[in-house]
Amino acid sequence: MFENNLLNALAIILIFWLGSYIITIIIGFMGKATSKTENTLDDGIIHAIKLPIRYMAIVFGLFFAAKNFEFSWKLGSETYRLYDIFFAMIIILIAFSLSRIMKVIFEWYGGTKQGAKTNQTIFIFCRKISSVLIYLIAVIIILGQFNVQIGPLLAGLGVAGIAIALGLKTTLENLFSALFLVTDKSINIGDWIQLEDGTKAYIEDISWRSVRIRTISGNMVIVPNTVFVGQKISSYDYPVSSFYTSIQLGVAYNTDLEKCEYVALQAAEKVIKDEGITEQDNNPIVRYKSFGNSAIEFTVIIKIDKVQNEAKVQHALIKEIHKQFAENGIEIPFPQMVVHKG
Repeated sequence: MFENNLLNALAIILIFWLGSYIITIIIGFMGKATSKTENTLDDGIIHAIKLPIRYMAIVFGLFFAAKNFEFSWKLGSETYRLYDIFFAMIIILIAFSLSRIMKVIFEWYGGTKQGAKTNQTIFIFCRKISSVLIYLIAVIIILGQFNVQIGPLLAGLGVAGIAIALGLKTTLENLFSALFLVTDKSINIGDWIQLEDGTKAYIEDISWRSVRIRTISGNMVIVPNTVFVGQKISSYDYPVSSFYTSIQLGVAYNTDLEKCEYVALQAAEKVIKDEGITEQDNNPIVRYKSFGNSAIEFTVIIKIDKVQNEAKVQHALIKEIHKQFAENGIEIPFPQMVVHKG
């Protein structure tokens, strides 16, 4: 009897193992067929389930083989069966597959015209929450398979919830801060921002605990959600991505200010063209602002597409103004101080 059960179990494993290859081939053909369609959703789903389904077929074979073999052991007063372990593995693989499918659906919808109009940060956050819920349901099913009573467990968690909440006060604050960031819609992943300390960076990710931002120099900064929400944030992408940048300079007191303004505007317009700035209605501005110690001070203002380009545009603008002022005999004086003897 034992030998027959063992042979049956081995035969089942072999059949399902061969079946996993057949399933992989079928999915491969399906992938080639879906690649010819305009819709990319089916391609993403095929790619997401291809590997998990093959492993699932193998584990199904182990599950039915173990059920046929009827191997079990006792631990205390409880009896555990081998196929319960493989059942748990199947549930985990199903949860893994569903999580990957949900990720593909969210990313696909976010890339559509309708989805592009929606807050992308909400997509990412909902995707993460959906994964947590899928795995939570999987854990509950697995516990039920091992005869763990969920009711008393949840009641116990409720009693201990207050103590846990006090211990995880900071974690819960960060979680609710993340929910606030997502629902407020003023800050999104990919936005360029400036923190209170002057740090300029773009938001790379918003998780349940922290906001990850990457500076222009490429450094990653991790800011707890409560700290991020509790400070003043300058956004360069909300409500629009365009941004005004300026440089400060001065000219000698004997300068023809009309000529100076004209040359500065010509230089700014050349930089706008050379740098490929596409912002509409981008007319540079020159504003004289004060009589300085050694020069008449003024500001040149232009509008750029993105704040990431600010340093590059300022660099080009300073070079071009310096060049055209030299060609037109406009003096940018050195700082100086005149001392009169009493």
